[in-house]
Amino acid sequence: MNSHKIIIAFCIITFAGIGMFFLLKKQPSNLATINKESQSKTNTEVSVDSNSFIENLRAREFKGGNIIIEETLSQNSAYTSYIFSYPSDDLKIYGRMNIPAGGGPFPVIILNHGYFNASTFQSGDGTQTMADILARNGYLTLASDYRGFGKSENDDQGSRGHNPNYAIDILNLIASVPSLNQENPERIGMWGHSMGGEVTLRTAESTEKVKAIVLWAPTSARTSDNSGFYGDRGTQPTGSHDDDGTSPIDYLKYISSPISLHQGLSDTEVNPEWSKELNEALINEKKKVEYFEYPGQDHNFRNLGWDTISSRTIEFFDRYLK
Repeated sequence: MNSHKIIIAFCIITFAGIGMFFLLKKQPSNLATINKESQSKTNTEVSVDSNSFIENLRAREFKGGNIIIEETLSQNSAYTSYIFSYPSDDLKIYGRMNIPAGGGPFPVIILNHGYFNASTFQSGDGTQTMADILARNGYLTLASDYRGFGKSENDDQGSRGHNPNYAIDILNLIASVPSLNQENPERIGMWGHSMGGEVTLRTAESTEKVKAIVLWAPTSARTSDNSGFYGDRGTQPTGSHDDDGTSPIDYLKYISSPISLHQGLSDTEVNPEWSKELNEALINEKKKVEYFEYPGQDHNFRNLGWDTISSRTIEFFDRYLK
């Protein structure tokens, strides 16, 4: 009887050992499957979180803040000019504002300046002549200095070249417009020259609050073009990468505003072909665009005088904002 118990016990132990062997042998395979599922989940999460720069701007809520008058600069019969400040994320940004005479409310034009040496930049550089013309035609004008320019506080990325974060400062400025007392926040237009044209496009792709856009001799809507063109000149743009979603030409589908595009054909500061390409891309996206070429004109349209181009600009804004 005892011998039978011993045999039975031996069989139980043997079968238990064999079962444990096969269980342990299969365990690495199970762990590998779990690790693959975990890795797949991680990769999916990274993909979802790794939106492009412009997609991230579109997803953000820009709260802006109060536009504060820091200094009164001058006054004439048509308008009063001020230095103002406003918050952009954690930065204090300065700019120049013209408010037409009268009670308003006035349509608003935000002016985006081109490239300047940040150490010598002063509020109004690159925008004040057009701001004067616009204010005399009944538009309240706001020209941001951008982060790192003039007295504006800077982020830790520097301010040299084509910094995509300038669009953040403009989006926060748009969000701050309702803090004024003489503006019409439903009638906001935007003007950009040179690098400011690129800033304007990136901004317009991130909000539907801009109702009309004028671009004068904009830099390329492709980040790689600007990196190559200006890098050779020793003015390498910052934050310029081909794969981070900063190229406005890849997101023209988001533009909801009509565009007036102007390009001098003797421009050596930007490649005139860039404006031609942008015009064609906007047409292909079925956007409302008008395009003007100016033979013999340089980057600042000096040979033309501004009568023609400024008249076309005013007429365009009047059509869509008044």
